[in-house]
Amino acid sequence: MKIQVLAEREQKIQTEVKEIRKVFYCDLCNKQYKLAMEFEAHLSSYDHNHRKRFKQMKEMHGSSSRDDRQKREQQRQEREMAKFAQIADAQKQQRLQLQQESGLAAVSSVTRTATALTDQEQRNTLKFGFSTKGSMASKNTKPNVAKKQNVSVSSIFSNDSDEE
Repeated sequence: MKIQVLAEREQKIQTEVKEIRKVFYCDLCNKQYKLAMEFEAHLSSYDHNHRKRFKQMKEMHGSSSRDDRQKREQQRQEREMAKFAQIADAQKQQRLQLQQESGLAAVSSVTRTATALTDQEQRNTLKFGFSTKGSMASKNTKPNVAKKQNVSVSSIFSNDSDEE
């Protein structure tokens, strides 16, 4: 029992000593002093005062540089987002344009087919002088046999006088 009492006393003494020593600890310089005179000497030393001024200067200028850095970072991110948005809009426009072109191509191919059929009917009408669909007279007459016509073809490699 005496051993426990002695151990508890030593612990209490050590904790009190630590508490007393905390008074002589410089947080800025991270130094521990045993005596009050050493600690006072340290507080008036060039090293301590230099660190103190450096810390104040750092706090004064550090906060503004941190703010500036954050502003620059935010502006850079905004520029990147704007660039990505612009690229996305351009891609969207391209897709819409391709969709419109493919839709127009389908419509134009249908239109071309219809126009080609109409043109063919008009040629037949012009060739024979009458329409083959609605005319009653064409049913009673003998169908005309198309004769092969001699068509002169001029070539860029031959003389026009060589035609036969």
